[in-house]
Amino acid sequence: MLASAAEVAGLKPAVVPGTPLTSMIANGEYPDPLYGHIVTDTVPDTLKDTGYWYRVAFRVPRLLPGQRFWLQFDGINYLGTIWLDGTRIGTVEGAFKRAVFDVTDIVAKADGVAWLAVLVGKLDYADPPALPSYASGVTRGGRNGGPTGITLKNGPTFFCTAGWDWLPTIPDRDLGIWQPVSWHTTGPVRMADVHVTSTLSPDLRTAEVAIELALDSAVEKSVVVKGSLDGREFRRTVRVPAGASTVVLTSKDLACLRLEQPKLWWPNGYGDPYLYRLAVSVESGGQVYDERALNFGVRRIEYTTPMRSPSGTVSQCLAITVNNQPILVMGGNWGMDEALKRIPRERLREQVRLHRDANLNLIRNWNGQSSTEDFFAACDEYGILVWQDFFCSTEGPPAENVARDLANIRDCIVRFRNHPSVLLWCGGNEGPPPQPLIDGLDALVAELDPQRVVLTSSAGDTGENPIDGYRSGGPYHWVPPARHFSLNDGTQWPPFRNEVGSYSIPTLEFIRKMLPEGSWERPDDFWADRDVNGNGGNGGGAGYLRLTAERYGEVRNLPDFARKSQMMNYECIRAIYEAPVAHMGSAGPYPRTGVIMWMTNPAQPSFVWQMYSHDLEAHSAFYAVQHACRRVNVVLDARSFDVVVANHSRAVVRGAVDVSLYGLDGVEFSRRSFPVGGVKGSDRAVVGNVASLMEGVSSEVVFVRLLFRGARGVVRSFYWVENPARAVGFAGLDGMDAAAVSVIAGRSRDGVEVAVDVRNSGEAVALMVHLQVYDVRTGERVLPAAFSDNYLNLVGGEEVGVRVRLGAEQVLRHPEVGVRVDGWKVDQRASRLRGRGVEVTFNREALDVSPAVAAFGG
Repeated sequence: MLASAAEVAGLKPAVVPGTPLTSMIANGEYPDPLYGHIVTDTVPDTLKDTGYWYRVAFRVPRLLPGQRFWLQFDGINYLGTIWLDGTRIGTVEGAFKRAVFDVTDIVAKADGVAWLAVLVGKLDYADPPALPSYASGVTRGGRNGGPTGITLKNGPTFFCTAGWDWLPTIPDRDLGIWQPVSWHTTGPVRMADVHVTSTLSPDLRTAEVAIELALDSAVEKSVVVKGSLDGREFRRTVRVPAGASTVVLTSKDLACLRLEQPKLWWPNGYGDPYLYRLAVSVESGGQVYDERALNFGVRRIEYTTPMRSPSGTVSQCLAITVNNQPILVMGGNWGMDEALKRIPRERLREQVRLHRDANLNLIRNWNGQSSTEDFFAACDEYGILVWQDFFCSTEGPPAENVARDLANIRDCIVRFRNHPSVLLWCGGNEGPPPQPLIDGLDALVAELDPQRVVLTSSAGDTGENPIDGYRSGGPYHWVPPARHFSLNDGTQWPPFRNEVGSYSIPTLEFIRKMLPEGSWERPDDFWADRDVNGNGGNGGGAGYLRLTAERYGEVRNLPDFARKSQMMNYECIRAIYEAPVAHMGSAGPYPRTGVIMWMTNPAQPSFVWQMYSHDLEAHSAFYAVQHACRRVNVVLDARSFDVVVANHSRAVVRGAVDVSLYGLDGVEFSRRSFPVGGVKGSDRAVVGNVASLMEGVSSEVVFVRLLFRGARGVVRSFYWVENPARAVGFAGLDGMDAAAVSVIAGRSRDGVEVAVDVRNSGEAVALMVHLQVYDVRTGERVLPAAFSDNYLNLVGGEEVGVRVRLGAEQVLRHPEVGVRVDGWKVDQRASRLRGRGVEVTFNREALDVSPAVAAFGG
């Protein structure tokens, strides 16, 4: 029997938390299929067609009289049946439901060691794999969810692993014990749940905190509830019945639950995301029966603003206000945290940290596929709001077992509702779930978390008081920046767009890392398995290559493709965010209230829909987002050439915008200054227009530099634009003179910071100057590395300081680091590189854009 000490043949070491495939990779049975492979050619799809046994022996304590022993599972995909010492103790159904079992009687009979066995059951419904095809121009047959979409009938699972336009078919469908397994002991009384709510007064001066304890007691008895709230201690004696009961504590019971001048939790960029610490225990006679500690935040959220729709009716439109501050939502969609569910806490924190550093304030957890405690804790810490979807998608049939689906939804709400980062609950993706699921979800939120809003789906709301003014719908492919400004000019409905994205090509080093060498210069099915066909909107990968060549000139080889794609990334993705920024607040009649890019986090190595790579390297898309989402910004409208000052802060901003225009030769040919009399908080103002300044210009490409000078410093934006008189693309950039740059780098004494000073020492514009930190011994990039800025655009004589933060573990792993430099066109002979304890070199492979193959992609 597996749940015993008996020897069992065929068992192999398992990775827990993990999946069968991650265990097989760890055991050397398969290579990592996401790098240098086509997944479905590398790993047999039969991994999904069987259940998997897990077994472990663990030490258990000798129980004291009245002590209870609990076994907890935080997530099993898909169906788990559990045995302990040969006794079946229960089941877990659905990937997102916890299970806690009282196994006191079994452990009491154990002799210091207990044997746990878990059978993870396979999916009830499964499709064959969706195969990549570069030549088709669409991703994996052009259908998300597998050939038929039947996987969605399973109910709560990782249905995207059947194959999506951003994820290959995962052969084991991410089955397994994907979340931690733990045990703990309590006395006769257990705290099954602690729910904390706070009600912040309209003037933000006071907050009422309520603590609701769900108790499970073996006997009826009096207990003392003790605890502390940010160091302020409390205690109260209560009598609890046998079985399940609830105790609610408010400021009427405990004075410390009324907060005067509370410290508030703010979204990223608007203030400190302060977290209160609550510790609470249940005791009797000086013996602690159970105890919990958790963080929570105090904030006040309003969800809507009235707006007259194109039909003439006034509706309540989605528009977020936090702590009386209107928030322009600038978010990113997560399809999944990681394709094979390799998501240690450190990786998740880095992924969320990158969103904070990109100046984003929200993550949409698409279909709830990334629902873990670590994810929400990181979002709390970094001030990132969470749009929490649940498990229904229009890409296939609804869940067959509605009760199971609702049970998973219930547990998610209970589990994560204490997190201040959770903004709202949403039934699913791009269309309403079946009515029983809608009714069940609405009832659950009303019962368990009435302070938050629930939306029917990401495409619309059908609730009792429906929220309007938001939708999905793309575009999901590359379009010129002017197109985004047209879609977001304040005249288009709706004002909130929760899915819009583009191609997002990574660096040369990562492209080479994710593809086999034979495919580097010849796009093929290996490229297709890395999503290069996207949703087919640009004609697939081949169409995107043609578009790149049309806009920036012939693509000569892979390094040339990488550098031209960084330009494509930057101009389009910056516009996705700058267009709403330029038309928020007083713009009308439909001022922008939010945008969520599709996507920001890649589940696998990819060519599309991301702002950093799977290995957490930030490429140009990241800095496009970071620059576009600054809380005070100056923006050039790509359609009208208006100069717009945008102010997301609470204070009025004043100053002036200095405009300089340069030709391809780097010579300034026009200059203008626009006064900024005052832009109120959460608004924007058009301060001038530069279209007339470009009249009669001979240069086919114009560089526009905007400097907003205000009381809080200088904000700088830089653009390359087509001459309006003859818009012929940017192929002329290849004919500009190469730039001479001076790069000086040094490392702090403790090694955790690298300082890089970059100056344009010549006259030609230094365009997209790119820095990488690398290990001098191996040549490998040091990742993740937190750059204060990158992909720098400098006119002659300009300079900028960049700071790069490394983690303590990275310092140990990489005692000798260097800085590599590349860019659009760099004059290596005229440039000067100097290191102070840091080697500074050119990234010659990235700069080698001369023809290396007869025809790239041929």
